[in-house]
Amino acid sequence: MDALASKPDLTAQAHHAIREAIMAMDLAPGTPLAQEDLAERLGVSRQPVSHALVLLRREGLVVDRGRKGQMVAPIDPDRLLALYQVRGAIDRLAARLATARLATDRLATDRLATAGRDPVENPAKRFERLIEDGREACAGGEIDALVKADLAFHQAIHALSGNDEIERTAAGFWPHMVRSMRVVLEDSKGRDAIWDEHAAIAEAILSGDPAKAGSLAADHAERTGELTHQRLSRP
Repeated sequence: MDALASKPDLTAQAHHAIREAIMAMDLAPGTPLAQEDLAERLGVSRQPVSHALVLLRREGLVVDRGRKGQMVAPIDPDRLLALYQVRGAIDRLAARLATARLATDRLATDRLATAGRDPVENPAKRFERLIEDGREACAGGEIDALVKADLAFHQAIHALSGNDEIERTAAGFWPHMVRSMRVVLEDSKGRDAIWDEHAAIAEAILSGDPAKAGSLAADHAERTGELTHQRLSRP
């Protein structure tokens, strides 16, 4: 029996491309989504686009527009607030687990150094780099850079937790939060304060204080959610 030739999954590619365009606001909230137009722009048939839109509907990024087809979902302030509340609980757990795991890894790193072997990447340097990237993004004022830096910081903590379910759960709400971040970060006020809070969370994790790290991470997410809700609710 001959091996099957690998073929690209056009549905997955179409889903990824449309999802990225929605997150980047290239397809803004309320934008009509005609399958024919999307298929032409992506250079594929309508079938993978149709399947991709079904997946995006499940994610809440695409909604019906009555009898006129489908459109990019509006940004819902109430849903964002609810998502940030859930994220607060997840971030608390992630920060606590990351702190505990880091303490264990530090012992392993010390043993490697004692044995004359190369230690693993220094988490302190990684956090330092992430925070530097964030502060540089604040200074530059580019929204893409600000969003990328913010996402990278929180995803680093989720990864450091060692709990894969945290990353899988977070993957479901990041697209919605990224869209709201692009709106909220247009206002330069508070950008530096965000990274002050990030620095405090990183310091608590590195200092081995899981309770403080968890509390700071949860408070940061919940406060961000409230500010996001206020900003998006303005007329």
